[in-house]
Amino acid sequence: MTAIKWVAVRLSYMRLRRPEPRHAPLSLGFLAGLAGFLATPGPWPTDPVLGIGLGTCVSVVVWAVLEQVPDAFDRAVEARAQWVLAGLGLLPAAVLFGPALFGAPTPPGGTSVRVLVFTVAAFLVAAMGEQHRGMLLLERGQVRGRVFAVQSKWRQFALGIVGATVALLVISYTIADSFSIGSLVGTVVGMLIGNGLTGTEEYELVALDDHLLVRQRGGWGATAIPWRRLGDVTVEGDTLRVARGPPYFTVYTADLTELSDRRAAVEAFRSYPYLH
Repeated sequence: MTAIKWVAVRLSYMRLRRPEPRHAPLSLGFLAGLAGFLATPGPWPTDPVLGIGLGTCVSVVVWAVLEQVPDAFDRAVEARAQWVLAGLGLLPAAVLFGPALFGAPTPPGGTSVRVLVFTVAAFLVAAMGEQHRGMLLLERGQVRGRVFAVQSKWRQFALGIVGATVALLVISYTIADSFSIGSLVGTVVGMLIGNGLTGTEEYELVALDDHLLVRQRGGWGATAIPWRRLGDVTVEGDTLRVARGPPYFTVYTADLTELSDRRAAVEAFRSYPYLH
């Protein structure tokens, strides 16, 4: 009875932390809820209302639990545990589709769709974790320089076409006869229209001691790129160009004319030996 009384007293002093709507914990909660929804027995889902209700409940509970330990969550993100999660998300796809590469029968369409959706969601959550990690580095690191830059819309378009083609080929492998020239042409036309309707996106480049942070202006999160992964940093007149290495191969171009301390900004981006 004494032990039970002690536990009751301890619980009475505990105060649950009100969850904050942070993107990374929310996305992880969504992934857990999606897993619960997709795990509903076939035909999928047997009861849509039950599946959606179960997924929503799991999402909220996981999100609330993660927000009770925000410091531990942030430490895990800084240690890049999100890519362990992505690997776990890839595991069901490897188990399901791997044997088909060696002549085994193709998995049923419904199962393939579930696994593909979960794998894609796991990688999206890992990407959200990387954006959260970038913001943590920005909060805790020493800012050496900061400029605003743009990147070529046509380079973005070309990278988008490559990504869309790979995605369509993967979908075609998992779902028979889902890839066609028409679907690829439709994707290209849609991207051309979107490319024409949207303006040039501006990015904030922040130089830290160990990383370059790339943030879309007005957006959330930041991509942290180790300096050793940059292709090159060059200055031509009043133009600073920062080239990313593989697999992105994009170039950010910044106008230095409006900077109050141009020399300090240039030195911040060119002071790393392995860039030369």
